Amino acid sequence: MAERSISAKETVRDQPNASQFLLNVSNLRLYFKTTKGVVQAVDNVSFSLGRRRSLAVLGESGCGKTSLARAILRLLPRNIHTFSGEIVLDGVDLMKLDEERFRREIRWRKLSFVPQAAMNALNPVLRVGYQVAEPLIVHFGLDRDEAFKRAEEVARVVGLPVDFLNRYAFELSGGMRQRAIIAMALITRPELIILDEPTSALDVLTQANIMNSLKKIKQEFDVTYILITHDIATSSELADEVLVMYAGQLVEHSPAARFYKTPAHPYAQKLMASVPTLREDKTLEFIPGQPPSLINPPKGCRFAQRCPYRFERCAEDPPAFSLDGGGVARCWLLAR
Repeated sequence: MAERSISAKETVRDQPNASQFLLNVSNLRLYFKTTKGVVQAVDNVSFSLGRRRSLAVLGESGCGKTSLARAILRLLPRNIHTFSGEIVLDGVDLMKLDEERFRREIRWRKLSFVPQAAMNALNPVLRVGYQVAEPLIVHFGLDRDEAFKRAEEVARVVGLPVDFLNRYAFELSGGMRQRAIIAMALITRPELIILDEPTSALDVLTQANIMNSLKKIKQEFDVTYILITHDIATSSELADEVLVMYAGQLVEHSPAARFYKTPAHPYAQKLMASVPTLREDKTLEFIPGQPPSLINPPKGCRFAQRCPYRFERCAEDPPAFSLDGGGVARCWLLAR
């Protein structure tokens, strides 16, 4: 049980020196304008991520996982209402960079992205090899031959046969297309790779192969991952830390070893209770009700209406409470 509430900038590991973290996000907000009102997709999210760590971001569809990733990447639509806070990557405040400097110095050099739909991310009229090599040509000015040589090296690392680089996207299977866009993200040796549902729509065996490739890449390239997913079982294969979002807010951030055994927030507990296991018999649970509207979210704890433990104090917005064994969670139950 937690003994104190903490500030937004305190994180999973109690390290006073922020430079020990690769990524520091503080008070991040991303709201969208719509015809029905302002959608609070990411609302006051703060966390830090160490170097060569893997962070799994979990939550239901619509909770703000992908919006969080796009906020860090600054891949934003035109209907932005609010985009504020602090995003510091390797000591550089990304929010203070103009778009041209961000594109030239950060995007694809220090920070890259693996989108959810591989087929939509690949150009159907260009060969896969050119698309893998293109970031080196555009961002580093390498000549075509040298870029293609590097593309072949990275293809071998991700398990993509070199001869497949001469094919078009529609000639590849779903798993091979996924490996191709992972190669695209890896080609410039970025420090941080954000993966949005990298194994969605793939069969179980292909999912396992992709996750094994990602583990190998993490060891060989010393990269840091943010894995956006709703697949709790898949995330457990790669994650060092878990961040749970609900209705646009961070509700728990814990070391993976602790989270998968004893999640602290009631929403996280319900998520874990919905996952079947092989080594123990348990009654699967579900979460009653539905998430609140992000146009007009409720006051206080946003999970309160679906929470079996709610009480009077849930009408107030809970702070982040530190957890035994590391981590934070926003729930008034932890103040008792």
